[in-house]
Amino acid sequence: MLRSEHIPFNMFVPFRHNKDFATNVFNELLGGCIQSVDISNDCRKFIEYAPSPGSKYLNDKTSFDAYIEYDHIDGSRGMIGIEVKYTEHEYGLKPRSKEDIMVNDVNSVYYKVSRLSGIYKPESFHLLKSDLFRQIWRNQILGESILITEKDKYKHFTSMTLFPEGNTHFVETAEKYMDLLANNNNKFIPVTYEKFVSVCDKHCPDDEYRKWIEYLERRYII
Repeated sequence: MLRSEHIPFNMFVPFRHNKDFATNVFNELLGGCIQSVDISNDCRKFIEYAPSPGSKYLNDKTSFDAYIEYDHIDGSRGMIGIEVKYTEHEYGLKPRSKEDIMVNDVNSVYYKVSRLSGIYKPESFHLLKSDLFRQIWRNQILGESILITEKDKYKHFTSMTLFPEGNTHFVETAEKYMDLLANNNNKFIPVTYEKFVSVCDKHCPDDEYRKWIEYLERRYII
């Protein structure tokens, strides 16, 4: 009951039925840079999404809880990779696991993508592998690896983490992580459940969606 695996379905799948509603919500969350969103009707390309083949990107099992593409107001294509948290904190590494080896090898694809992306302050690299930041880092560089590999198709990527405002642990973690970025500029956006539901309510198009928003409030906020 305290895990978050079910939340992406409840919070994002309904957007598939109203593209304009989805556009208005995510455009506000990203500060007005979205012309139109594109949410796949295939849940495999929307929920728990990882680009394929993995060998072209991070070559691990990193995936987005939810994934949305959009047309940017500058005419280019963008992506939003969403991580959803509830009460979860950071996790430790299993010794000699693939992830343990990759985060401790400065020549691994994690560091290569991080350097090529140019989004981190030089002094940040030794901190990114810590338990506190590692999952946020992996989600970020999964999107950055897509930008690098498919540079002719995509120009923008935002890593968004959704969490309840009562999760003060992540509030603090998000602030510390943003301080590691050379220039945030929509690269990482922390969004509370409360803000997300409020923005949905603001742009709600009809009574059916109002019922959905009330359900989200009852289940995750009140």
